[in-house]
Amino acid sequence: MVSLTTSVTAALLNLVCIMTFNLIYRRIATFLTELEIHRTQSDYENSLTLKMYMLKFVNYYSSVFYIAFFKGRFVGYPGHYNSLFGYRQEECGTGGCLFELSLQLAIIVAGKQFINAVVEMGVPWLLRVYKKWSVHKKGQCAHENHAPTQWESDYNLINQEELGLFSEYLEMVLQFGFVTIFVVAFPLAPLFALLNNITEIRLDARKFITFLRRPVAERVKNIGIWYRILNSVGKISVITNISTSVTFLVI
Repeated sequence: MVSLTTSVTAALLNLVCIMTFNLIYRRIATFLTELEIHRTQSDYENSLTLKMYMLKFVNYYSSVFYIAFFKGRFVGYPGHYNSLFGYRQEECGTGGCLFELSLQLAIIVAGKQFINAVVEMGVPWLLRVYKKWSVHKKGQCAHENHAPTQWESDYNLINQEELGLFSEYLEMVLQFGFVTIFVVAFPLAPLFALLNNITEIRLDARKFITFLRRPVAERVKNIGIWYRILNSVGKISVITNISTSVTFLVI
């Protein structure tokens, strides 16, 4: 019971750190991309996409990779324990690290999906309420004592960001990584992803229809660098799943 409580607490703290660092990494990626002064918008978006995904790849998956491949592997043996900076290295439980890896994945996957859903719906709703209140306070409504007209309701909607769909793509690609890279350790990840996507479709439909203004259409040839990222994740998933299976079978 003590070990379970410790593992759950560590996973929750890790989730909090991940969501906090996400905000920092987004600013860092944007700052570095703007320093490059790209010639075209597509070059800028591809560079920003690559930086954001690489930073979030490390942020989300580093703890999982550590538990799967490094934790408890170089501890040593009684009488000759290996140390790092004067401290003994962390060991797995008596049953190995597979349970801890599964628990870590479950909390990160479920927690990330829940927090993203709350933020995606809560922030636009709050912005819309604030804008509607500010417009009403300034007396800009033509008919304060009557139901607002259609153009007044449309004016209260929130403008979409220039890269409004960027976060949607990034969330799906990160979810694809959780579903494929360590599916051997956490077989319920595809089920979590399916339930999340069913909910996400309805939440996004409500968000785009009732909270945000209609976006300006833009023609593109393909999904850009996202295809190469997905292709790379697929290749990494083959290697990690084989390595994870072999590692835990040997142990």
